Amino acid sequence: MELDTLETSHDIQQLLVLREQISNLHENLNLSEPRPRVDLFDFGEAFRLIMEVPGVAQDDLEVAIQGREVIVAGLREPNQDGKLLVSERPSGHFQRSIELPAEVEREASHAHLHQGLLILDLPKVETT
Repeated sequence: MELDTLETSHDIQQLLVLREQISNLHENLNLSEPRPRVDLFDFGEAFRLIMEVPGVAQDDLEVAIQGREVIVAGLREPNQDGKLLVSERPSGHFQRSIELPAEVEREASHAHLHQGLLILDLPKVETT
């Protein structure tokens, strides 16, 4: 019996190369550590940074502003109730640095939590 070849060996090789590239990217990004997602808005005179931090208490968050960089660090405590069957929400320490397009007024900046979101209002430094 003769088999028809569909010339898929090249396609399989490309898929294997792509799988290796994705694996390397995953390792380089260190996606195993919690990394809260961020939105950054520019309102002309100020930036607003919104970060997802569900389940993180205000006392477990720290925000620092250094030049054009905003650093947010925190701790998401694992839920200890019951026997864990599935876990898709990472717990533990996290830190995220966001580079802003311009410097902000550190002392005039404001942060608050609202429904699992950390909202930072960051007035820009006035340029003359």
